[in-house]
Parts: sequence; structure tokens; C-alpha cells
Amino acid sequence: MFEQPSRPPKDTIIWRYLSLDKYLDLLVSRTIKFTQVAIAADRLETSLMLKRLEEYGALEGKEHIVSGANVHIDTVKKSHYISCWAGKEHECRSLWFAYLGESRIGVALKTTVGQLLEGIEWGEYSYDFREVVYRNDFSDLEELQINTTLLNAKAPAYSSESEIRFSVNESLICLPQGELSPDNPPVRIDPNTLSPVRTFNLNLEAVVDEIWLSPYCQNWQIDTLTEITNRLAPNLRDKMKRSDLNERI
Repeated sequence: MFEQPSRPPKDTIIWRYLSLDKYLDLLVSRTIKFTQVAIAADRLETSLMLKRLEEYGALEGKEHIVSGANVHIDTVKKSHYISCWAGKEHECRSLWFAYLGESRIGVALKTTVGQLLEGIEWGEYSYDFREVVYRNDFSDLEELQINTTLLNAKAPAYSSESEIRFSVNESLICLPQGELSPDNPPVRIDPNTLSPVRTFNLNLEAVVDEIWLSPYCQNWQIDTLTEITNRLAPNLRDKMKRSDLNERI
């Protein structure tokens, strides 16, 4: 048996760094967006294992396996949606840079795994949440069949993120109305037709413990963010605080 990425305890502290536009969307829509793995910035999402196996020569003479694995990985990429958070006790300087863009204006939401799970209206979707593992040591072809590992394994270069990943997946089988029969079979959904985003209602007040303001905000920008938050989500106003960092751009 292979050890799969583990689920973190519900009281694990997590952070979500948001640029200004994404923070405003959160306040206005009161939703959380899960994005299709296929559009992730890291182009090795779900395909890292296959690439490493090829590099190590484990797939030489096994072209049929490579072909089948590529089809499976492509399906996983298009049928699974993720929301990525940082599992850290404290704010992280490098993540302000990674997620806020050139302006470095935005916020970081602080909460726990359990609060986020309870604050999302999942509807008919089942969900999973895992600690991402950072590794290059893949040697057994059978691991390619384990979707949990495919979805939650990244290259060690990303290890500073300490990512905790929440995921949902879209079923690719649609059951027909009426009784199943040879003349009324299930219909397979083409993964290429799926939307790149899945949106879920979010209970902001229950989820958010603290809203940390970027250390690179000017005083007037802090005042503006505070005023906007007070207008759109007044119950979050008292949860706002300045970053502990004190740097010049």
C-alpha cells in the first residue's frame, strides 16, 4: 500500500492570500471559487508523477502505459477543482509576493480547516482536503492510479507554500431519467465541456478569524480597504489587522 497525502486536523490554521480584485469579489459575491486543475499556474499539476517516472526511465518500452496515463491525467485535470490555502501558524513574507501581484496590495484571510469546511455550502458536491506532499521520488507505476496522490503532489520547489488543498470533482457520468436499460443508458460527459470554475456560497463571518492587511499598503490604502470592508461586510471590520512585517517596497 502507498501512503497517500494526509488530511490535516480540523483545528489547523490556514491562510488565503488575496489580491485586491479577488478580495473585492469575495466581499461582494460572498462566494469561494474552486478552479479547474487544468488552468492552474503550475503546469505539472497532476502530471508531476508521470514526468518524473519518464525522467527516471521507469517507462521505457511501456508506451501503452504512458498513453493511458496521459488520458487519465487529462481527465483528472478537467474534472477536479481546487482551492489552495497555506497551512502555517504565522503569515508568510514570500506568499505576499507570490499572490498579490506587482502592486502587492491585498489581504490574507486567516481561519482554520474546520471553519472553512463548515462555512462552505457544498450542495450536492462531496469534498476532500489534504496536505500537499512535495516530492520527486516516484518509482512505482501503480501510484499513477491513485488520484489522491496525483492531485496533491507537487515539486519540492513549491514546499514553502505548505499548501492545504480543498477539492471537489465533477462526475463524468450523467444518469438518465427513468429506469436504466440498454435503450436508456448513462451518458458520459465530455470533460472538455466543463466550466473552469465552480462557485460555492460562503459564510464569511463564520469562516474568517482575521483579515491581515498587506505590509506594502500605504496608510490611505489601508483606510480605503477598511472602509470598503465596513460597507460590504461590517461584521468583519473588527477582524482586520496590520501585518507584522514592516518593510519598504
